[in-house]
Amino acid sequence: MEHNLSDRRKHARFELMDYAILTKDGSTDSTRSVIVDISLGGLQVRSRTPFVAGSKYAIEIGRGNASPVVVHGEALNSIEIDGSDLFSTGFRLIPTSAMERIEWVEYVHSVFKAQGEMLTG
Repeated sequence: MEHNLSDRRKHARFELMDYAILTKDGSTDSTRSVIVDISLGGLQVRSRTPFVAGSKYAIEIGRGNASPVVVHGEALNSIEIDGSDLFSTGFRLIPTSAMERIEWVEYVHSVFKAQGEMLTG
């Protein structure tokens, strides 16, 4: 019996389009990316640059006038998207503190809440 990846995921995913800046641990070079989905345990980005599987990154997500959310994650895979100059990369989150984990949960909750409000009008 065949199962798709979403059946094996531990957390529900929420689609969105948000901008992020990713910086590899130990580097000062940053990569601008677009987040396309998030969950409590990870996220997926699109970028023009592939990310190195197993490498750890600081992921900074801007929120307009609010201070950005910063969470740390490990790149799982980077796959070239056919017919484009983009790569799709999945990240497993590895928060470095309890406060970072709390900020991430609050961010995911705000996305979930906004999507629910859009659906209910």
